[in-house]
Amino acid sequence: MAGVKVTQRLAEFVAGTSSEAIGDEARERAMRAVVDTLGVMLAGCREPAARLVTDQVREQGGRQEATVIGAGFHAPAPQAALANGTAAHALDYDDVTMNMRGHPSAPMLPALLAFGEKLGSSGRDILDAYVLGFEVECKLGWAIGEPHYALGWHATSTLGTVGAAAAVTRLLGFTAGQTQTALEIAASLASGLQANFGTMTKPLHAGWAARNGVLAADLASRGFDASADALEGPSGFLRAMSGGADIDMEAAVRGLGDPWEVVKPGIGIKLYPCCYATHRAIDAALEVRRLAGFNTQRIEAVEVHLSQGTLLPLVARMPQTGLEAKFSMGYCVAVALVHGAPGRSAFTDEAVARTSVRALAQRVRAMEDGPDMAYPIEGSARIVVTAGGASFEATVERPRGDPKNPLTWEELAGKFRDCAAFVLGAERIEEVIALCYRIHDLPNISELTDTMSTSEP
Repeated sequence: MAGVKVTQRLAEFVAGTSSEAIGDEARERAMRAVVDTLGVMLAGCREPAARLVTDQVREQGGRQEATVIGAGFHAPAPQAALANGTAAHALDYDDVTMNMRGHPSAPMLPALLAFGEKLGSSGRDILDAYVLGFEVECKLGWAIGEPHYALGWHATSTLGTVGAAAAVTRLLGFTAGQTQTALEIAASLASGLQANFGTMTKPLHAGWAARNGVLAADLASRGFDASADALEGPSGFLRAMSGGADIDMEAAVRGLGDPWEVVKPGIGIKLYPCCYATHRAIDAALEVRRLAGFNTQRIEAVEVHLSQGTLLPLVARMPQTGLEAKFSMGYCVAVALVHGAPGRSAFTDEAVARTSVRALAQRVRAMEDGPDMAYPIEGSARIVVTAGGASFEATVERPRGDPKNPLTWEELAGKFRDCAAFVLGAERIEEVIALCYRIHDLPNISELTDTMSTSEP
């Protein structure tokens, strides 16, 4: 649709929306996202990818503006965002949302925390900025999500860069013009390829998006300039990132904040540290395991019937590493059938080498014969297990943690405790949970980030 000034309208919305217009429901959803993302960030900061990035950030030095979570030092805001964003996505345990077709919080929250510390922003400021950045990520996803993802782009990184920039401009109190410039800069900094799924570079995508979002906002604050139609122009972000598809530009600005994307369709919270496209099948496999009670050694075949598009991000047929296993439907279903709900220990190189799971994974046949949902955040999974001449099956449409099948606060806090135990002691964990629960009342976000700056014995 010609003539839609996407960049300008998004900028005006981010800069001009009042805190009162955001409302408590959207802010509460953002608070839950903060709890979940901080938990997976704490667990992820011990992963090899996060350690390597953190080591590089430490060696570079610079101003001590923002906390590098669990590392015992501070760094310039862009570099802290890089390290923490990589940690947030290192386990592939972070949240997802349908319209963005990716992980909204891992690129955005680290950027907000880094610049929020630098500025001394309040917890309410962080939540409001999160809601607005989330809106930008998802509206851009509405416009190009399907062709963008199908071409091999990683939306978490590409759309996350622009969303992170939008969120940080809110903290900075930018005018609409300044916000527009930051979005224009971010459009050229956005990148990330699905070809690197199953490697350390995938979590780096989230860290790079967080860093570039901070960088774009910071440069705009200094008078840097960019093209006024960097998103919607003939050679702009939306057309380039969709392979020149015929884009409904109005979709990128339609219904801004009505309802808030963070409320509807909302955020999916992961219960398993692997690609979200496997979660319906995992839940179905767990249901079969619970109902049938069969000896897994007697399983002859496993069929996984999926909606069209589900297998697109699942690049590993028979994984050789723990990272590859997160993107293998056969492995994830086999682990669920043999050992139950897969936790972090299921996705190590040693676990992937186990003969019992590998033997069963080779008998898992995944097929897309359900409705065309275009992207695996929506759809269904039906598992049919043949064992001892009998068949057992289960179907799941809404995995636990889905916005329409949400976790309770206690379940969410339980996930946080499990993740944070890698870095923090029990007393500190409860302190962080309490601070998150009242984040909207914190006068300075550093009160929260300071509790996670160093690890405990």
